[in-house]
Amino acid sequence: MLLTPLLFFKYTNFIWNGVIGAVSRLAGVANDERLLSLGLPLGISFVTFTLIAYLVDVSTGKYPHRASLRWLLGYVLFFPHLIAGPILRPHELIPQLHRQMPILRRNILPGLALFTVGLIKKLVFADPIGSVVSEIYAQPAGLGTAEYLFALYGYSVQIYCDFSGYTDMAIGLARLIGVRLPGNFRRPYMATSIGDFWRRWHITLSHWLRDYVYIPLGGSRDGDARTLRNILLTMALGGLWHGANWTFLVWGVLHGVGVAASRLQARLPFGGLKPPRWVLVFLTFHVVALLWVFFRAQDFGSALTILSGCLFSWSFANASAFLTAHAFELTLIVGFFLLHPWDDARRVRIAARKAPPLVVYTVMAVACVLAYSIGSQSSNQFIYFEF
Repeated sequence: MLLTPLLFFKYTNFIWNGVIGAVSRLAGVANDERLLSLGLPLGISFVTFTLIAYLVDVSTGKYPHRASLRWLLGYVLFFPHLIAGPILRPHELIPQLHRQMPILRRNILPGLALFTVGLIKKLVFADPIGSVVSEIYAQPAGLGTAEYLFALYGYSVQIYCDFSGYTDMAIGLARLIGVRLPGNFRRPYMATSIGDFWRRWHITLSHWLRDYVYIPLGGSRDGDARTLRNILLTMALGGLWHGANWTFLVWGVLHGVGVAASRLQARLPFGGLKPPRWVLVFLTFHVVALLWVFFRAQDFGSALTILSGCLFSWSFANASAFLTAHAFELTLIVGFFLLHPWDDARRVRIAARKAPPLVVYTVMAVACVLAYSIGSQSSNQFIYFEF
Protein backbone atom coordinates (compact mmCIF):
# COMPACT_ATOMS: atom_id res chain seq x y z
CA MET A 1 0.00 0.00 0.00
CA LEU A 2 2.77 2.44 0.90
CA LEU A 3 4.47 1.78 -2.43
CA THR A 4 1.38 2.61 -4.50
CA PRO A 5 2.00 6.39 -4.89
CA LEU A 6 5.67 5.76 -5.70
CA LEU A 7 4.83 3.10 -8.28
CA PHE A 8 2.10 5.26 -9.81
CA PHE A 9 4.04 8.51 -10.17
CA LYS A 10 7.49 7.12 -10.84
CA TYR A 11 7.08 3.85 -12.70
CA THR A 12 3.82 3.99 -14.68
CA ASN A 13 5.45 5.43 -17.79
CA PHE A 14 8.43 3.08 -17.47
CA ILE A 15 6.15 0.02 -17.33
CA TRP A 16 4.03 1.39 -20.18
CA ASN A 17 6.89 2.41 -22.50
CA GLY A 18 9.88 0.45 -21.29
CA VAL A 19 8.23 -2.91 -20.63
CA ILE A 20 4.90 -3.12 -22.45
CA GLY A 21 6.21 -0.80 -25.18
CA ALA A 22 9.26 -3.00 -25.77
CA VAL A 23 7.04 -6.05 -26.26
CA SER A 24 4.71 -4.06 -28.52
CA ARG A 25 7.58 -2.86 -30.70
CA LEU A 26 8.82 -6.43 -31.08
CA ALA A 27 5.33 -7.28 -32.31
CA GLY A 28 5.42 -4.37 -34.77
CA VAL A 29 3.03 -2.13 -32.83
CA ALA A 30 4.16 1.40 -31.95
CA ASN A 31 3.88 2.33 -28.29
CA ASP A 32 6.08 5.37 -27.65
CA GLU A 33 3.64 7.81 -26.05
CA ARG A 34 3.76 8.59 -22.34
CA LEU A 35 0.75 7.27 -20.48
CA LEU A 36 0.97 10.01 -17.82
CA SER A 37 2.30 13.56 -17.92
CA LEU A 38 2.53 14.17 -14.20
CA GLY A 39 5.46 15.66 -12.35
CA LEU A 40 7.16 13.56 -9.69
CA PRO A 41 6.13 14.77 -6.21
CA LEU A 42 9.13 16.22 -4.41
CA GLY A 43 10.74 13.77 -2.00
CA ILE A 44 8.29 10.92 -2.69
CA SER A 45 11.01 8.23 -2.69
CA PHE A 46 12.54 9.37 0.58
CA VAL A 47 9.12 9.77 2.25
CA THR A 48 8.15 6.25 1.13
CA PHE A 49 11.38 4.68 2.41
CA THR A 50 11.06 6.55 5.71
CA LEU A 51 7.51 5.30 6.24
CA ILE A 52 8.52 1.73 5.37
CA ALA A 53 11.33 1.93 7.93
CA TYR A 54 8.86 3.08 10.57
CA LEU A 55 6.28 0.38 9.88
CA VAL A 56 8.80 -2.45 9.70
CA ASP A 57 10.72 -1.36 12.80
CA VAL A 58 7.54 -0.96 14.84
CA SER A 59 6.07 -4.29 13.69
CA THR A 60 9.32 -6.19 14.37
CA GLY A 61 9.94 -4.50 17.72
CA LYS A 62 13.14 -2.74 16.68
CA TYR A 63 11.36 0.48 17.61
CA PRO A 64 8.78 -0.55 20.20
CA HIS A 65 7.03 2.80 20.63
CA ARG A 66 4.17 3.65 18.31
CA ALA A 67 4.20 7.36 17.51
CA SER A 68 1.13 9.56 17.48
CA LEU A 69 0.22 11.24 14.22
CA ARG A 70 1.94 14.44 15.36
CA TRP A 71 5.30 12.77 15.98
CA LEU A 72 4.99 10.53 12.92
CA LEU A 73 4.49 13.56 10.69
CA GLY A 74 7.44 15.25 12.37
CA TYR A 75 9.58 12.19 11.68
CA VAL A 76 8.55 11.84 8.04
CA LEU A 77 8.43 15.54 7.14
CA PHE A 78 11.40 16.82 9.14
CA PHE A 79 12.38 19.58 6.73
CA PRO A 80 16.21 19.37 6.54
CA HIS A 81 16.25 15.79 5.22
CA LEU A 82 12.86 15.66 3.51
CA ILE A 83 13.86 16.08 -0.14
CA ALA A 84 17.04 14.02 -0.48
CA GLY A 85 17.82 12.30 2.80
CA PRO A 86 19.61 11.02 4.71
CA ILE A 87 17.02 8.26 5.13
CA LEU A 88 16.18 8.11 8.82
CA ARG A 89 15.06 5.27 11.07
CA PRO A 90 12.47 6.08 13.76
CA HIS A 91 14.96 5.59 16.61
CA GLU A 92 17.30 8.12 14.99
CA LEU A 93 14.85 11.02 14.99
CA ILE A 94 11.61 10.54 16.96
CA PRO A 95 13.29 10.47 20.42
CA GLN A 96 15.14 13.68 19.50
CA LEU A 97 11.88 15.34 18.49
CA HIS A 98 10.36 14.44 21.85
CA ARG A 99 13.12 16.30 23.65
CA GLN A 100 13.13 20.06 23.95
CA MET A 101 15.56 21.37 21.38
CA PRO A 102 16.90 24.75 22.43
CA ILE A 103 19.30 26.48 20.06
CA LEU A 104 22.62 26.08 21.87
CA ARG A 105 25.65 28.24 21.20
CA ARG A 106 27.88 25.17 20.88
CA ASN A 107 25.82 23.98 17.88
CA ILE A 108 25.67 27.25 15.95
CA LEU A 109 29.19 27.43 14.52
CA PRO A 110 29.48 23.70 13.63
CA GLY A 111 26.01 23.79 12.06
CA LEU A 112 26.71 26.90 10.01
CA ALA A 113 30.15 25.59 9.01
CA LEU A 114 28.68 22.31 7.71
CA PHE A 115 25.96 24.21 5.85
CA THR A 116 28.59 26.45 4.26
CA VAL A 117 30.69 23.48 3.15
CA GLY A 118 27.60 21.98 1.50
CA LEU A 119 26.84 25.29 -0.19
CA ILE A 120 30.36 25.45 -1.60
CA LYS A 121 30.13 21.89 -2.89
CA LYS A 122 26.86 22.62 -4.65
CA LEU A 123 27.36 26.12 -6.05
CA VAL A 124 31.12 26.29 -6.60
CA PHE A 125 31.83 22.70 -7.70
CA ALA A 126 28.69 20.80 -8.77
CA ASP A 127 26.80 23.44 -10.75
CA PRO A 128 29.59 24.91 -12.95
CA ILE A 129 30.95 21.44 -13.75
CA GLY A 130 27.44 20.11 -14.29
CA SER A 131 26.64 22.75 -16.90
CA VAL A 132 29.50 21.51 -19.10
CA VAL A 133 28.64 17.86 -18.45
CA SER A 134 25.03 18.51 -19.52
CA GLU A 135 26.19 20.01 -22.81
CA ILE A 136 28.27 16.92 -23.56
CA TYR A 137 25.54 14.44 -22.64
CA ALA A 138 22.95 16.38 -24.65
CA GLN A 139 24.78 15.62 -27.92
CA PRO A 140 27.52 13.08 -27.25
CA ALA A 141 28.09 11.87 -30.79
CA GLY A 142 31.14 13.06 -32.71
CA LEU A 143 32.99 14.71 -29.82
CA GLY A 144 36.66 14.44 -28.99
CA THR A 145 38.38 12.45 -26.26
CA ALA A 146 38.80 15.54 -24.09
CA GLU A 147 35.03 16.06 -23.97
CA TYR A 148 34.36 12.41 -23.17
CA LEU A 149 36.93 12.34 -20.38
CA PHE A 150 35.52 15.58 -18.99
CA ALA A 151 32.06 13.95 -18.95
CA LEU A 152 33.52 10.93 -17.13
CA TYR A 153 35.44 12.76 -14.42
CA GLY A 154 33.21 15.82 -14.33
CA TYR A 155 30.03 13.91 -13.61
CA SER A 156 31.78 11.89 -10.91
CA VAL A 157 32.64 15.17 -9.20
CA GLN A 158 29.26 16.75 -9.91
CA ILE A 159 27.07 14.02 -8.46
CA TYR A 160 29.18 13.66 -5.32
CA CYS A 161 29.37 17.40 -4.64
CA ASP A 162 25.69 17.85 -5.46
CA PHE A 163 24.40 15.05 -3.24
CA SER A 164 26.90 15.27 -0.39
CA GLY A 165 26.48 19.06 -0.50
CA TYR A 166 22.75 18.67 0.15
CA THR A 167 23.52 16.21 2.96
CA ASP A 168 26.01 18.60 4.57
CA MET A 169 23.44 21.39 4.47
CA ALA A 170 20.73 19.12 5.92
CA ILE A 171 22.96 17.94 8.75
CA GLY A 172 24.11 21.51 9.42
CA LEU A 173 20.56 22.89 9.57
CA ALA A 174 19.43 20.07 11.83
CA ARG A 175 22.36 20.66 14.19
CA LEU A 176 21.37 24.32 14.51
CA ILE A 177 18.11 23.24 16.13
CA GLY A 178 19.71 20.52 18.24
CA VAL A 179 19.03 17.45 16.06
CA ARG A 180 21.83 15.13 15.00
CA LEU A 181 21.38 13.36 11.67
CA PRO A 182 23.52 10.39 10.61
CA GLY A 183 26.32 10.92 8.09
CA ASN A 184 25.61 9.82 4.55
CA PHE A 185 29.06 9.96 2.93
CA ARG A 186 32.55 8.99 4.02
CA ARG A 187 34.97 9.91 1.23
CA PRO A 188 33.53 7.33 -1.20
CA TYR A 189 36.13 7.90 -3.89
CA MET A 190 38.76 6.61 -1.45
CA ALA A 191 37.09 3.17 -1.47
CA THR A 192 39.23 0.13 -2.22
CA SER A 193 36.43 -2.01 -3.71
CA ILE A 194 32.85 -1.66 -4.91
CA GLY A 195 31.65 -3.17 -1.63
CA ASP A 196 33.71 -0.58 0.25
CA PHE A 197 32.26 2.14 -2.00
CA TRP A 198 28.74 1.26 -0.84
CA ARG A 199 29.87 1.44 2.76
CA ARG A 200 30.89 5.04 2.04
CA TRP A 201 28.33 6.29 -0.55
CA HIS A 202 24.73 7.11 0.42
CA ILE A 203 25.28 5.14 3.61
CA THR A 204 21.70 5.41 4.86
CA LEU A 205 20.37 3.99 1.57
CA SER A 206 22.89 1.13 1.72
CA HIS A 207 21.76 0.31 5.26
CA TRP A 208 18.10 0.59 4.25
CA LEU A 209 18.57 -1.82 1.33
CA ARG A 210 20.53 -4.19 3.55
CA ASP A 211 17.97 -4.26 6.36
CA TYR A 212 14.71 -4.12 4.39
CA VAL A 213 15.58 -5.94 1.14
CA TYR A 214 18.80 -7.98 1.33
CA ILE A 215 18.27 -9.59 4.76
CA PRO A 216 14.55 -10.40 4.16
CA LEU A 217 15.59 -12.08 0.89
CA GLY A 218 17.84 -14.36 2.92
CA GLY A 219 21.04 -12.33 3.10
CA SER A 220 24.11 -14.56 3.13
CA ARG A 221 22.55 -17.40 5.11
CA ASP A 222 21.97 -19.99 2.38
CA GLY A 223 25.23 -20.41 0.52
CA ASP A 224 27.17 -18.49 -2.10
CA ALA A 225 24.72 -18.93 -4.98
CA ARG A 226 21.76 -17.48 -3.08
CA THR A 227 23.94 -14.78 -1.56
CA LEU A 228 24.92 -13.70 -5.08
CA ARG A 229 21.27 -13.74 -6.13
CA ASN A 230 20.25 -11.64 -3.14
CA ILE A 231 23.02 -9.11 -3.79
CA LEU A 232 22.06 -8.75 -7.45
CA LEU A 233 18.34 -8.41 -6.67
CA THR A 234 19.01 -5.85 -3.95
CA MET A 235 21.28 -3.73 -6.13
CA ALA A 236 18.93 -4.04 -9.11
CA LEU A 237 16.09 -2.68 -6.97
CA GLY A 238 18.44 0.03 -5.72
CA GLY A 239 19.18 0.96 -9.32
CA LEU A 240 15.50 1.14 -10.26
CA TRP A 241 14.81 3.20 -7.13
CA HIS A 242 17.13 5.85 -8.52
CA GLY A 243 15.23 6.13 -11.78
CA ALA A 244 12.61 4.48 -13.98
CA ASN A 245 14.88 3.61 -16.88
CA TRP A 246 16.69 0.52 -18.10
CA THR A 247 20.00 2.37 -17.74
CA PHE A 248 19.44 2.60 -13.97
CA LEU A 249 18.68 -1.11 -13.83
CA VAL A 250 21.95 -1.91 -15.63
CA TRP A 251 23.81 0.49 -13.33
CA GLY A 252 22.38 -1.28 -10.27
CA VAL A 253 23.06 -4.79 -11.57
CA LEU A 254 26.66 -3.96 -12.49
CA HIS A 255 27.21 -2.51 -9.02
CA GLY A 256 25.71 -5.74 -7.67
CA VAL A 257 28.29 -7.70 -9.64
CA GLY A 258 30.96 -5.43 -8.17
CA VAL A 259 29.70 -5.95 -4.60
CA ALA A 260 29.62 -9.72 -5.12
CA ALA A 261 33.14 -9.63 -6.56
CA SER A 262 34.27 -7.66 -3.50
CA ARG A 263 32.93 -10.39 -1.22
CA LEU A 264 34.74 -13.08 -3.18
CA GLN A 265 37.95 -11.05 -3.29
CA ALA A 266 37.92 -10.65 0.50
CA ARG A 267 37.95 -14.45 0.86
CA LEU A 268 40.88 -15.06 -1.49
CA PRO A 269 44.27 -15.73 0.11
CA PHE A 270 46.32 -13.02 -1.60
CA GLY A 271 49.30 -13.48 0.70
CA GLY A 272 51.92 -10.96 -0.31
CA LEU A 273 50.33 -10.34 -3.73
CA LYS A 274 47.65 -7.91 -2.59
CA PRO A 275 47.97 -4.65 -4.57
CA PRO A 276 48.89 -1.45 -2.75
CA ARG A 277 45.97 0.57 -1.41
CA TRP A 278 46.42 3.39 -3.93
CA VAL A 279 46.09 0.90 -6.80
CA LEU A 280 42.82 -0.44 -5.38
CA VAL A 281 41.51 3.11 -4.87
CA PHE A 282 42.49 4.06 -8.43
CA LEU A 283 40.83 1.01 -9.98
CA THR A 284 37.69 1.23 -7.84
CA PHE A 285 37.18 4.90 -8.61
CA HIS A 286 37.46 4.32 -12.35
CA VAL A 287 35.00 1.43 -12.25
CA VAL A 288 32.56 3.67 -10.34
CA ALA A 289 33.16 6.57 -12.76
CA LEU A 290 32.53 4.38 -15.81
CA LEU A 291 29.31 3.05 -14.28
CA TRP A 292 28.16 6.61 -13.56
CA VAL A 293 27.82 6.94 -17.35
CA PHE A 294 24.80 4.60 -17.28
CA PHE A 295 23.40 6.59 -14.36
CA ARG A 296 23.69 9.92 -16.20
CA ALA A 297 22.87 8.98 -19.80
CA GLN A 298 19.30 9.23 -21.04
CA ASP A 299 19.56 5.99 -23.04
CA PHE A 300 21.93 3.17 -23.87
CA GLY A 301 23.03 4.77 -27.13
CA SER A 302 24.32 7.87 -25.35
CA ALA A 303 25.94 5.77 -22.63
CA LEU A 304 27.79 3.58 -25.11
CA THR A 305 28.92 6.62 -27.08
CA ILE A 306 30.43 8.20 -23.96
CA LEU A 307 32.01 4.93 -22.81
CA SER A 308 33.52 4.13 -26.20
CA GLY A 309 34.79 7.70 -26.44
CA CYS A 310 36.54 7.37 -23.08
CA LEU A 311 37.97 3.91 -23.65
CA PHE A 312 38.63 3.54 -27.38
CA SER A 313 38.61 6.95 -29.07
CA TRP A 314 41.80 8.98 -29.04
CA SER A 315 40.85 12.09 -30.96
CA PHE A 316 42.45 15.27 -29.62
CA ALA A 317 41.84 17.53 -32.61
CA ASN A 318 39.84 20.13 -30.67
CA ALA A 319 41.23 19.34 -27.22
CA SER A 320 43.18 22.59 -26.88
CA ALA A 321 40.16 24.77 -27.63
CA PHE A 322 37.94 22.76 -25.27
CA LEU A 323 40.45 22.82 -22.42
CA THR A 324 40.99 26.55 -22.84
CA ALA A 325 37.26 27.27 -22.88
CA HIS A 326 36.71 25.23 -19.71
CA ALA A 327 39.92 25.84 -17.81
CA PHE A 328 37.99 26.97 -14.72
CA GLU A 329 35.85 23.82 -14.56
CA LEU A 330 38.94 21.65 -15.11
CA THR A 331 40.65 23.43 -12.25
CA LEU A 332 37.64 22.65 -10.06
CA ILE A 333 37.86 18.95 -10.95
CA VAL A 334 41.56 18.80 -10.11
CA GLY A 335 40.96 20.76 -6.91
CA PHE A 336 38.22 18.37 -5.88
CA PHE A 337 40.43 15.30 -6.15
CA LEU A 338 43.18 17.03 -4.18
CA LEU A 339 40.71 17.94 -1.40
CA HIS A 340 38.60 14.78 -1.34
CA PRO A 341 40.86 12.77 1.04
CA TRP A 342 40.20 15.47 3.68
CA ASP A 343 36.45 15.80 3.06
CA ASP A 344 35.23 14.93 6.55
CA ALA A 345 32.26 16.51 8.36
CA ARG A 346 33.79 15.63 11.71
CA ARG A 347 36.89 17.70 10.92
CA VAL A 348 34.69 20.62 9.92
CA ARG A 349 32.81 20.49 13.23
CA ILE A 350 36.00 20.25 15.27
CA ALA A 351 37.63 23.12 13.37
CA ALA A 352 34.51 25.28 13.84
CA ARG A 353 34.60 24.67 17.59
CA LYS A 354 38.33 25.16 18.13
CA ALA A 355 39.06 28.10 15.83
CA PRO A 356 38.35 31.66 17.03
CA PRO A 357 34.73 32.54 16.23
CA LEU A 358 35.75 35.68 14.32
CA VAL A 359 37.93 33.59 12.03
CA VAL A 360 35.16 31.05 11.45
CA TYR A 361 32.54 33.71 10.66
CA THR A 362 34.98 35.50 8.33
CA VAL A 363 35.77 32.29 6.41
CA MET A 364 32.08 31.46 6.13
CA ALA A 365 31.23 34.95 4.89
CA VAL A 366 33.94 34.82 2.22
CA ALA A 367 32.79 31.32 1.22
CA CYS A 368 29.17 32.45 0.88
CA VAL A 369 30.16 35.42 -1.29
CA LEU A 370 32.26 33.09 -3.44
CA ALA A 371 29.42 30.59 -3.72
CA TYR A 372 26.95 33.29 -4.72
CA SER A 373 29.25 34.92 -7.27
CA ILE A 374 30.07 31.60 -8.96
CA GLY A 375 26.86 29.68 -8.44
CA SER A 376 24.50 32.41 -9.59
CA GLN A 377 25.77 31.87 -13.14
CA SER A 378 24.92 28.16 -13.31
CA SER A 379 22.57 27.24 -10.47
CA ASN A 380 20.67 23.99 -10.97
CA GLN A 381 18.32 21.94 -8.82
CA PHE A 382 19.79 19.12 -6.75
CA ILE A 383 20.21 15.93 -8.79
CA TYR A 384 18.47 13.76 -6.19
CA PHE A 385 15.34 15.93 -6.34
CA GLU A 386 14.56 13.81 -9.43
CA PHE A 387 14.58 10.59 -7.47
